Amino acid sequence: MSASPFQTYLSRSVDIFRRNTAKVLRMEPQPNSTALPIFSFTDAQPPVNPPSDFATGSDIDIGGLSTNELTAVPSQEAEGGLSHIAFHGNMSLAVPPQYAGQIRTGYAGFRNKSRPSLFGDDTWNLDLYSHIKVEVAYRGLEAWRSRWVVNIQTAGPVKSDLFQHRLDLPSNSTSTQSGATLDPLHCTGLQFTTLYLPISSFLLTNMGTTSEVQITMMRQKVRTFGFALLGGGRDDAIAPTPAQQAAIERGRIMAAGGFGRPGVDEEPDAELEELLASDRPAGMPAPSYAKPAVAGAYHRVGSAGPAPVLTPHALDREGYYELCVRSVEAVNYDPEMD
Repeated sequence: MSASPFQTYLSRSVDIFRRNTAKVLRMEPQPNSTALPIFSFTDAQPPVNPPSDFATGSDIDIGGLSTNELTAVPSQEAEGGLSHIAFHGNMSLAVPPQYAGQIRTGYAGFRNKSRPSLFGDDTWNLDLYSHIKVEVAYRGLEAWRSRWVVNIQTAGPVKSDLFQHRLDLPSNSTSTQSGATLDPLHCTGLQFTTLYLPISSFLLTNMGTTSEVQITMMRQKVRTFGFALLGGGRDDAIAPTPAQQAAIERGRIMAAGGFGRPGVDEEPDAELEELLASDRPAGMPAPSYAKPAVAGAYHRVGSAGPAPVLTPHALDREGYYELCVRSVEAVNYDPEMD
């Protein structure tokens, strides 16, 4: 039986106390060669993080059409074991006509929920590490393969600040040109790859764009890690229309990274709900998070209303994505020694 939120809260508080006490007793000034576990989604590296530890979201939260789901995938080799976690859905760059010029579509992502304790939010200290090591694979539309990023949020004063690094997923046979929906629970031929992302190469972004002024990441207090698909990208951006420019000035263009849709039967994350509330167009009610009873399991917003507005870039890029993640760790890594 899973632990209650209060039990988890107390357990996390005890863990923080033990870690802080151990640091004082050791007083280690030099980096440790041991990796710092961030997430694990495979029984090969316990403890395993369940999907309930994460908040997911996409532009569907502000009126777009992109869907998202987080699924723990059983191992095909060990009965009862877990292989990885799959973040999957249908990515669309279309905009419903009632929100034209008001929202930025074409994104989906997930990140861990905040981890409160008696000593404040639990955080990761990356000060003694050089790289983030991720073990990942991709299935789905080839157009989405090169548009994934890793997001880091620190305990800084601005919640919309994210440090971001591109996820260079290699091309393989599991990406296709069709974009047809796949079943994450029945996957064969996955080709996992291990990527090392230099922590010093993460760039500060705010409201979905790279900040002109770069600051040093607060490595000692990292609150959240996450993965995001930026289907619209930044390299194919179109100059904003007058209506879009007005929306930008009012601060209503969606920040890529404000993910906050909880899973079914989960309590909403208050912090992420606050971010989403500021991104929704004026007059748009908060979304309902009940699972829709729609064939194919994907909810298409506005399917009974007017046809969505398709930009030239949206016409040939709509389809399934699936990012498979086994583990995330902070490590000390020297490319020249490997």
